[in-house]
Amino acid sequence: EAEDGRETMTTIRRFCCDDLLRFASVNLDHLTETFNMSFYMTYLARWPDYFHTAVNPGDRVMGYIMGKVEGQGESWHGHVTAVSVASEFRRQKLAKTLMHLLEEISDKM
Repeated sequence: EAEDGRETMTTIRRFCCDDLLRFASVNLDHLTETFNMSFYMTYLARWPDYFHTAVNPGDRVMGYIMGKVEGQGESWHGHVTAVSVASEFRRQKLAKTLMHLLEEISDKM
């Protein structure tokens, strides 16, 4: 629950192509590295299980995490490529939640 009594809810789901047109507000931060569309599409196509977004009840993108699997032979691991949260949604442990999700996915894979 928010400090002003409003109930808040965040949905974390797999990133989809439509999100590429809706996540610009997250990438406006000067500390967030922005990639070209083909880079995001490659991750979406090759590692869809490692690409998630957090959205608010109004379906606004609050943040995202993108990662991949890398390694050789028996030595495979998950790699975080980017994690970013829009400035107005920070201080809610959203990045931490996204990191834990990626870690769980890496362990299962």
